[in-house]
Amino acid sequence: MKIHSLFILKRTGVCIFHKHFTKDFDNIEVNLITPFFSAIFSFSENVISRKTPEILEMREFRFVFKVHQDLIFSILSDSTASLLFVTTRLERIADVFLEEYPDTTKIKDYQQLENPKFEKILDSIVAGEDELYMSKTFYEKVIDVFEGLMLENEIIGAALLTTKGNTIYTSLPNEILVNSLKELEIRYMVGAISLPEMYYSLGNGQKVFSRMVDIPWKLDPLLVVVLYDKTVPLGMAELNLTKLASRIKNII
Repeated sequence: MKIHSLFILKRTGVCIFHKHFTKDFDNIEVNLITPFFSAIFSFSENVISRKTPEILEMREFRFVFKVHQDLIFSILSDSTASLLFVTTRLERIADVFLEEYPDTTKIKDYQQLENPKFEKILDSIVAGEDELYMSKTFYEKVIDVFEGLMLENEIIGAALLTTKGNTIYTSLPNEILVNSLKELEIRYMVGAISLPEMYYSLGNGQKVFSRMVDIPWKLDPLLVVVLYDKTVPLGMAELNLTKLASRIKNII
């Protein structure tokens, strides 16, 4: 679930800035990609007319676009990457870029921007380190709670997700984690972040519970996902999740 690259383009399709975050596309010349963007913009006016992010799926990859005045910001990621996480990263990147370059009309079509300070900030945003840094001690204590429950065989695994799609911690199988991220995206899109709890059973009888937990001193709630063994009764799993949510709320 990777974010591979960032492209910042003029509406003409000319790329004025790009950065690769993985080695998967290091050897691809950006001048070979910009005609592809130009073709998209020519045939799909929607991509450059809406204020909300636009999405283009291409097999195992996904382009997410965000437009601001004469600029187009685009992230290339795996299609399995959390869409919520990618869009919030893109919006944050656009905000930071516009702080650095408030008058975008001064940026020429032929200009290739070089800005080490901006690039360093990009690495932090894409890694989600800004969220991690601000609540590092709290998250460490929550992870200790999860790991203690696993050692005591009360749970099989768990995950802690932010409402921006950032995976703070996971010991879940990848398929369950992906499903949890999609659940978070759906909650976000339909405005149902406050729904308290969801549950489903796997084919092997294991139970997956998820619950939004409001942290009194944080602005946004967190999604807690827990995987229980098939031998744990449904009511007991629900009760244990309620106790777990209370423990997390009381962490100082």
